[in-house]
Amino acid sequence: MQSTFRVTLPNTESTYGQYVNRQQLVASRRSHTKSRGGCVACKRRRIKCDESRPRCTRCQRMTLDCAYPSSASSSPYEQVPIGPTTVSRNLAVDVAQSSVLEFLGLDGGILPPGKPNDSIRALDHFQNTTCHTFGGDILSRVMHAVVGANVWQYPYLMHMVLAVSAGHQKRLLESTSQRKRLHDLGLAEATHWHHGLKMFQEELAQSHPPPGPERFDFDAMVAAMFLTIVFTFSMDDQHDIDALSMDDDSFVDSIINTMASTGGFRALQAIREAPSHGSIWVPVFSAADDDAGSFTNGQDGIDGLPPAFVQLCNLDQTSSSQTNSYHAILRHLTPLLSLKPGQQNMNKLFAFGGRLHGKFRPLLLRKDLRALLLLSWWLALLRQVDEWWVRNWARTTCSSIVTYLSTASDPKVQALLVFPATFGTADISWIWHLDGD
Repeated sequence: MQSTFRVTLPNTESTYGQYVNRQQLVASRRSHTKSRGGCVACKRRRIKCDESRPRCTRCQRMTLDCAYPSSASSSPYEQVPIGPTTVSRNLAVDVAQSSVLEFLGLDGGILPPGKPNDSIRALDHFQNTTCHTFGGDILSRVMHAVVGANVWQYPYLMHMVLAVSAGHQKRLLESTSQRKRLHDLGLAEATHWHHGLKMFQEELAQSHPPPGPERFDFDAMVAAMFLTIVFTFSMDDQHDIDALSMDDDSFVDSIINTMASTGGFRALQAIREAPSHGSIWVPVFSAADDDAGSFTNGQDGIDGLPPAFVQLCNLDQTSSSQTNSYHAILRHLTPLLSLKPGQQNMNKLFAFGGRLHGKFRPLLLRKDLRALLLLSWWLALLRQVDEWWVRNWARTTCSSIVTYLSTASDPKVQALLVFPATFGTADISWIWHLDGD
């Protein structure tokens, strides 16, 4: 008896943005009572919701954003279906797996060992589970849509999706005794990433997009760039507590390189001169700032900056990014301190790293105490995102910096070290109200 399940297949009848809203039955199902008033996440996954408020049981267990649809959505973007080109087909597993191998130009001997249907299951796991761990609701919806529309058109994207899916599954099983399964997932992660990254680099190296149906697809490239960020953070996620005390610069280099990866979106636009205004990623790009431009504010002086950091960095009203090495960093860090902790503000947190890794680099290479302290505050905020691919990197990197700074003699450093030492749970209201202010 052949097993059947839901897979994401290419839709040759529609172009990107024109998604098919069709369903066929995967297998016969027993009659059941439908959940008419279920949350958005459960409706997307087509599973029954217990309709608990404010968060249903499934969303609590899977740490997903839980929202219930209103009678009329205020945002037109919310009308974009979460499952573009997702068609339920009654396919035998071996046929589906052969389609993946043929599409990727691989044979069974090149792929890592595992069950015959691992690639199909990995693709299904990515769309139904992994993509919901990337940030707030908008980012997850866009990633789901882009992968559904493009994964069967671009082999590099297929490889990267399978690699990140394998990495996620491996992380979920880390506390279990399934050593063979963990080993196979690790091999799948490494193999698919090797192929995907090589293909992606070759695509980026093209000076001009080819004409015709194979033309450059900005949305697929941005998805690949984001998966590169996810892989970078999840790969280098364990640091020794005394890493900063060592003589070599490998730890500092790894921090800078990981931060630099978050600037890939702007680099992609510069390399390929790709207009992003018509991209489905526009809501994600826009979420990196607010309407007032608070998160890209380069205003000179100290207005609006926390007095505790102003004193630490020796800033005054004449200070600017040209006259003080910490000014731009603090100006960009300050609005992040007022954000609500959690994944809904991931875009703004990651934009900080992409914009400022160049400012941090010379300071971190000489292990500047104030720069390390400012960085540890960002890491503490990032730790609060609490997703599988970022939490360990943020936690271990922050802990290494706190350990190094704990021996500093400057009382201002010690006072400001409490927040990162508690991974962002300590009260910080005092930084705005110093004695005498």
